Formats: sequence, C-alpha cells, structure tokens
Amino acid sequence: MSDQEITQQQQWDRTYQNAKDFFGERPSELAVSALPTLRENGSREVLELGCGQGRDTWYLARNGFKMTSLDYSESGVCQMRDVARKKGLEGVVAVQVHDARNPLPFPDASFDAVYSHMFFTMEFSEEEVAKMLDECRRVLRPGGINIYSVRNDHDPHYGKFEQRGKDMWKNPMGFVVHFFTEGTIRRLSNGYDVLQVKEFEDPSPPFTKKLYEVVLRKS
Repeated sequence: MSDQEITQQQQWDRTYQNAKDFFGERPSELAVSALPTLRENGSREVLELGCGQGRDTWYLARNGFKMTSLDYSESGVCQMRDVARKKGLEGVVAVQVHDARNPLPFPDASFDAVYSHMFFTMEFSEEEVAKMLDECRRVLRPGGINIYSVRNDHDPHYGKFEQRGKDMWKNPMGFVVHFFTEGTIRRLSNGYDVLQVKEFEDPSPPFTKKLYEVVLRKS
C-alpha cells in the first residue's frame, strides 16, 4: 500500500459523509430473511457488527429487538445517533464506534444473537475472521445464534481487479472485498453448530451480488 492510499476505515468514513443513505433506506435481503429466524430462536437482545448507517438496525429495532450496533466508521455512527434521537429510539438502539478486530467490549453471554450483513467480507484475513467469530461466540448466551452474510465465490467480482490477499480483491470503488467458499465458512465455524449456509442474491447498487447467508448456533 502506498503512503498516499487511504485506509479502508477512512474510505468508509468518506463514503458515509458523502452519501447519507449509501445503501438506501430499505433493509437488506439478509435482515428480512433473518427476522423470522431471530424470532423463532426467542432472541431479544441483538449485537450488530458493521452497522454502517443503520438500515438493518432500524428494521430490526422496529420489529421489537433491542439493538447494540457497532461500526468503526465514526461518521456512520454519528449519523445513526442523530437518527436515533429523531426517531426516539435511544432506549432500544445503542450505537458505538468499535473496531471488531479488537475484543468486543461486553461480558460473556451478553446477547441472544449476533447479526452482520457483509461485515466479514471486508479486508479481514481468515485469522482475523476466526478471532472475531470466537468473540461473537463468547458474548452469545447458550443457544444463541450468529447470523451473517459474506460475498461468495460465485459473485461476479470474484477473482477480478487488484488482488490484496487470499480471496481478496480491491474493486474500482476503492473497497477491498473478501470472498468466501462454503468450505471456508464451515472451517471457520469452530465452536458453533452450522444450521445453514444458503446462497442468495443482493440487488443493492451498482450490481447484483452473490452472497451466502450463514446461521450458526453456539454449541
């Protein structure tokens, strides 16, 4: 990386500053799919990683979940706090800046579920992803579930653009994307029961992405 190249954190900060609804206001395909799974599991308190500007946070909060949402983008978190005040959701949505490569700032067994949409598909090595999944398992209560999505090896951008590591490429928008095979997902799921690995399409702009929806249960 050159001295002049900005970090991925700075890239997200700039993106959110320039577009107040970068991904739109509608919830993601994953959030809509995850809602019945969360309800069936009896989840009430949910930790969200990589909340961005909060489109999935607001959707899950409106549907009765108490949300704790983290992101390392300060601009995204500040925007979310403003929205929470305006919507009167400060009591059910707690947002804070945190880089999840560091230990999660919560005691063991704090949440019924962990949720993240395209978070692990960022510029994280497999070793970093494994450590973060371990931290998610630590803060889950017994029987808690971890629902996440990642872009997969069937995605139209898989293997294209500038390679930045194993199964990682930097796209023309400046974002580094980590793509996952089903085998990699299962290998990184130590300590969990794998309930589901299902492919789905995400039509968010500027093109349709291919992802896996992963549902894990704390063993």
